[in-house]
Amino acid sequence: MQRTIRHTRGGATLGVFFVLSLAALLSACATRPVVSPALSPQQRAAAWQAHQQALAGLERWAFEGRVAVKDTQQESWSASLRWRQRGDGFDIRLAGPFGQGAAQLSGKPGYAVIETSEHAALSASSAEALMQEQLGWAVPVQGFRHWLIGLPAPGVVGRHALDGAGRLSELEQDGWQIHYDRYQEVDGLVLPRKMTLENARLRVRLVIDDWAVSAAEADDVV
Repeated sequence: MQRTIRHTRGGATLGVFFVLSLAALLSACATRPVVSPALSPQQRAAAWQAHQQALAGLERWAFEGRVAVKDTQQESWSASLRWRQRGDGFDIRLAGPFGQGAAQLSGKPGYAVIETSEHAALSASSAEALMQEQLGWAVPVQGFRHWLIGLPAPGVVGRHALDGAGRLSELEQDGWQIHYDRYQEVDGLVLPRKMTLENARLRVRLVIDDWAVSAAEADDVV
C-alpha cells in the first residue's frame, strides 16, 4: 500500500529554513581567499618603502620551520629548523639533518659555536666555516637574518623584483638568488612563509610554520 505523506505549512517553512541555513553554512565553509588587487608601479614602490620601514625595527624574532638542502652533486638533506635572532646574535637548531640527530649553531659576528650529536662544542671565528666542516654545507648567517624576514642585507643588491603587493618576490645578493613564494601575516607584519635560496653550489628550500616577533615570544623559543 502506498503511503501519502502530507506536509503542513509549518513543516514547509521549517524545511525552507533548514535548506537556507545549510546553504549559508556551505557558502561560509567555501570562502575563497581574498586576493588583493594589483597595485600600480608607483603604488608598489610606495608599499615596498612602507614594508621596509615596518620591518626595520624587527631585531628580536624567532621561527620554527622545515628546511631542505640540495647541492650540485644531487645530495640532499632535510631537517626541522628553529632560528632565534637577538640583534646580531643568533641561535640556530637543526633536528634530524642527514638523519644523524641534531645540530646547534650559535654566536655573533666574529665568533660561533657548533654542537652536534656526534661532536662536542667546536668554536671558530666563522659560522659558515663551522657549518661547512660539520654539516657539509653552509649559508651566510648574517645575510640570511635579513633575507629570512623579507629584506635585502646591507650592502650592494644585484637585482630585486616586487610582487603585486609591493613585497620582495625575487632578490639577488652576494651570489645568492632568493625567491619568495608565499607570505603570511604575523601580528601586523607580513613575513615570508615559503622561500627558495640558491647559489652556484646549493639550493635551500624553506617553509616557516610559526613566527614569534615580539621580544618575549622570541625569547620563549628554545
